[in-house]
Amino acid sequence: MNVLSRIFTGLLLLVSVTAQAADDQAAAQLRKQLDAMNTLQGDFVQTTYDKKGVEQESSSGNFMLMRPGKFYWKTLAPMQQLLVSNNKTIWLYDPDLETVNERAFSDDLRETPALLLSSDIAQLRKSFTVTRDEKEKSAEKYTLTPKVTEGMFQHLTLVFKANQLTEFAIQDSLGQLTRCVLSNVQRNQTLPEEKFFFQPPEGVEILKD
Repeated sequence: MNVLSRIFTGLLLLVSVTAQAADDQAAAQLRKQLDAMNTLQGDFVQTTYDKKGVEQESSSGNFMLMRPGKFYWKTLAPMQQLLVSNNKTIWLYDPDLETVNERAFSDDLRETPALLLSSDIAQLRKSFTVTRDEKEKSAEKYTLTPKVTEGMFQHLTLVFKANQLTEFAIQDSLGQLTRCVLSNVQRNQTLPEEKFFFQPPEGVEILKD
């Protein structure tokens, strides 16, 4: 389901730190940031660009994330769409098409990068090479490159300001670039468990992968 990668959008950040020691340090720093974030909620604006940098589409909505493996990503404009995971099942609901795509949960971060923010952080070093842009002083910017290249994306970037996640970005294997800017972000708030389970409305078509 390629749509899962669309919830990670942004501007690709390339860094030049390649030494193994630097990778160890960057991974530890990123793990510290993510370990401090058990839940996250807020609003997003997502923009997708083609490989030439031309804007293709933009959307906005709100989200909730809870580790491990739970997320609620609701697109409100220009068209409504809802992506939900309860750590066992992933649902994609399109109210206009009256369809629900349902698939078994996978904890493979290479195939479902959305899980990066809600997964077992121990998988970071196993799945990615992690680097940090040391030249950037106003924010912490981390680039994750999959160690196995068959996945859906080439690079994933996370941006933190004042220890708060403010942006993430992805470039896929076809050169498509997306960017997601977060606002009104709150972390470690109590979130309603029912948000992470989806009950298909009566009459919609259920498509199972």
